Amino acid sequence: MSEHIDPIVARLMINTLGGYGTPPELGIEYYTVGLDSYLKPLEEEYFNFPGRQSISTFKLVVGNYGGGKTHFLYSIRNLAWKYHYATSYVSLSATECPFDRLELVYKSVVLNITPPLKESEMMNPYERGIEALLRRWYTQVRMERDFLSLIKALESTSYTNCLKGALSNLAADDEEGFLTLVQWLKGEDIPREVKLRYRISEKIDRSSAFRMLRSLIQFVNTIGYNGLVLLFDEAERGMSISSARDKRRALDNLRQIIDECGNSRLPGAMFFYALSDENLLLEGTGGVYEALKQRLRSSFTRINPVGVKIDLERIEIEPMEFLLKLGEKLAHIYTAAYNCEFNDEMLKKSIKNMASVVLEMQLLDISYRRIFVVGMIDALQQLRSFNTPIDRETARQILKTRTKELLEKEKEEVERAEF
Repeated sequence: MSEHIDPIVARLMINTLGGYGTPPELGIEYYTVGLDSYLKPLEEEYFNFPGRQSISTFKLVVGNYGGGKTHFLYSIRNLAWKYHYATSYVSLSATECPFDRLELVYKSVVLNITPPLKESEMMNPYERGIEALLRRWYTQVRMERDFLSLIKALESTSYTNCLKGALSNLAADDEEGFLTLVQWLKGEDIPREVKLRYRISEKIDRSSAFRMLRSLIQFVNTIGYNGLVLLFDEAERGMSISSARDKRRALDNLRQIIDECGNSRLPGAMFFYALSDENLLLEGTGGVYEALKQRLRSSFTRINPVGVKIDLERIEIEPMEFLLKLGEKLAHIYTAAYNCEFNDEMLKKSIKNMASVVLEMQLLDISYRRIFVVGMIDALQQLRSFNTPIDRETARQILKTRTKELLEKEKEEVERAEF
């Protein structure tokens, strides 16, 4: 309870958590509970492994709606930054980023690629994307006489030529030339004469998306990072596509990514693919379903860290203990945000009542964890205002109201995705 939290960060966290319980990008570590059984083995077996630059892996992250998938992915991002990996967090969707169209997935990866950032830098949106990554690297190597030679031949010659051209323009203070070539790296079209000048013969489309993704990973490895960690969230939305053919294509893309892990063309690449229902990938007939079943059936545990599936519903802490610890951490963030203090006895009684009531509720569609988080922020607001502990009846009313709001929000999101 003594860990210092910046008041501005704390206020931003409370605003986000108190809204719909979605995890904030900042400060995730201040209220992480129960994930050590997954994070520690990942750190020891992958991120802090001496040969980490040669390891590539795929992990399937499974958890209910509100069960902590995004929180877990942000925790992985922080772990990756600790060991000098670049990351890219991508929220998949049926319209903007469906998994059957890898060229759109590639675009999202490039737009969201991020080097390790400090807490203060995370508030700056200009620190993300391939443009920021190139500028940052150029700043580091600009004094070297032939820094372009550090970029080794990537799988795609066009990709190599475009990167070198962009960096040459940056060195020559040709901002327009730099941004034009960055445009191609983002998967957008550029004038034909520019492509001819820089010997860019390929187009980033469905047929080349895998090759470009591999080239991006190779480039990240080449410029000194230990690798690239790709964090795919809301994967069920990326599969919410109409035709059976598109779904098979999406599943086959996933199978290819899994198969690519382990070969030398993906140095230091780690894929984390999070979804709420694994049956979306496994319940079906045909070759691609059977292929995925074979690849995804092993469970990741402390004993078997090479397993694939990380089940967030199975953590090494009982629900009541989990919620009591989580409640204490949320209260600590709240006191930092509002520069206030709670009576210790009142606070413990309130947290216990909120935890016991939420576990008694029959929750079918939303994880009790998310409902507890949004309800607990509400409870802390009342505790600060009235200086009276939250009794069970008040806890029940708070949680019912917030559950209804969350269900309505979930329904809106589903309808928006289907539309």
